[in-house]
Amino acid sequence: MPLPKWLFAIALGLGAIITACSAPTGGRVIGGQPILITELPAYPGSVELNPSESQVIEPLFKQAQQEQPPFIGLGIEVVKNQRTFRMPKETTFAGLKTFYADKLQAGGWREDPAMRVLTNQANAMNPNLQGAIWIRVDQTLLIALATDPTNGNKEAMLSLALH
Repeated sequence: MPLPKWLFAIALGLGAIITACSAPTGGRVIGGQPILITELPAYPGSVELNPSESQVIEPLFKQAQQEQPPFIGLGIEVVKNQRTFRMPKETTFAGLKTFYADKLQAGGWREDPAMRVLTNQANAMNPNLQGAIWIRVDQTLLIALATDPTNGNKEAMLSLALH
């Protein structure tokens, strides 16, 4: 005796719900230990800068990096660490993102789908400041590439937050 169509539809719907709830879809990944920012490799040809040496990234992100944890009203303590690099002038954001994506995905990181939409829109509006946001466990990583439009100098920032 064949199954009624309504029973098949319910079984198919439940199967889809169970699969969606159990499979990672690019969002937060559960498991693993938080990493240190020093575990992230430097981009080939880049030179790590001391905090006071940055001429491009520092003016753009100084205020955001000085925000004190915990964020007021949220009750969430956030610990932020940052590394800044002088980049070769021929560095593209696509190349920088690919370099880190290969390493991050192997470690269980995923690009946040909602933030990807926002960063893609922001990247399209400002070619001199490009960024991407990755998440894993209770960490968020911002990768940014800034270009000084007056001289073409480039700096990249890795900003890692543990929350």
